[in-house]
Amino acid sequence: MADDMDERFGWAWDLISADPARRDAAHLRLDGLRMARAAAVTRQEYEEASRRLLPDGLWTGSWPGLARVPRAVRYRLLYLDWEMRFPHEWAWHAKSWRTKTSLLRTFHQHVDELSGWIRTVLTDLVLLAVDRPHRLGDERYARLARVLADDALRDRLRELGEHADEGVRLRAGYLTWVVGTRGLPEPKPSQWREYLMRQGLTEQPAERHLPILSQVDGGRVPILVRCPRCAGQAEVACATPPGPDRAAWRVPCSHCPHTATRRPEFKQGNRWDGSAVYDPVFRLPLWLQQPCAGRRLWAYGTGHLEAIEQHLRARVRLADGGAYLPAYQVELPDWMMPLERRDELLAGIAALRATVPATA
Repeated sequence: MADDMDERFGWAWDLISADPARRDAAHLRLDGLRMARAAAVTRQEYEEASRRLLPDGLWTGSWPGLARVPRAVRYRLLYLDWEMRFPHEWAWHAKSWRTKTSLLRTFHQHVDELSGWIRTVLTDLVLLAVDRPHRLGDERYARLARVLADDALRDRLRELGEHADEGVRLRAGYLTWVVGTRGLPEPKPSQWREYLMRQGLTEQPAERHLPILSQVDGGRVPILVRCPRCAGQAEVACATPPGPDRAAWRVPCSHCPHTATRRPEFKQGNRWDGSAVYDPVFRLPLWLQQPCAGRRLWAYGTGHLEAIEQHLRARVRLADGGAYLPAYQVELPDWMMPLERRDELLAGIAALRATVPATA
């Protein structure tokens, strides 16, 4: 029920504390809750553990409407505030772009139900979004600005329009344009580009790194496997680029005459449940895999392994806003999240890397 939100999430206010030690303690608690869910045996245990996790538990027992469940609203706002103030910590511990956009959409759709204090908090979040570089889903704050607009918000946007930082000035100018121009469609990324063109500017596209599974699926990442003939290291690669016909994949072995070619209709993934893992095309055992922390640590190739290591090392605080762009985007399983396992996992990664010849 929504009435037990304080009991489930009262500790979560430390996630936005100015004290790093309090935030660390909250992160460790969140890690422990995630581990409890990973260890769940029955469906009931899994659902109960999910009720206590962020962001999963934010939706439990809190419908219909916003006005009837003020406690649920407080923690939904907390989740958005956490992403705004400490985006790297949010991304590491409880990232969910879908939840972020769903929450903002819900507030937008139910704006007539919102009490004064909720509108004030949302207005503050809109202004914080102006004061930082754009992140995925932030166009939803522009939509909120249109329905929350009052004289105070317009005055604050005008002040930010004179900010020393050009990015802040541009974002404030964009919101002022969105709020003050009737007949504009709902804000979306293309509208931001249109605004920049009106200013004689063009958006510099940010460098994007596809998730590792997308890289593997497209054949852009070599996959290290164990040769079925000599048990030596072989490499699965896409011999032809994707096109109207199914791409051809090859697995030549550099240690024996074995070679194979396949044009797969579909590719199979792997699980993080401790079972053996295989490449998605030929279903050969991955070279980079070994037991670790009671589970199985594995990677498709050296690039994937490097990305996992970067994510683990990024467990240290990034609250100063330092950039963090791994070679690939990697979603880590729950059992890798606890801080006390980091050293064991890094040692496992070093052991796996040592099995790869320098030329691989």
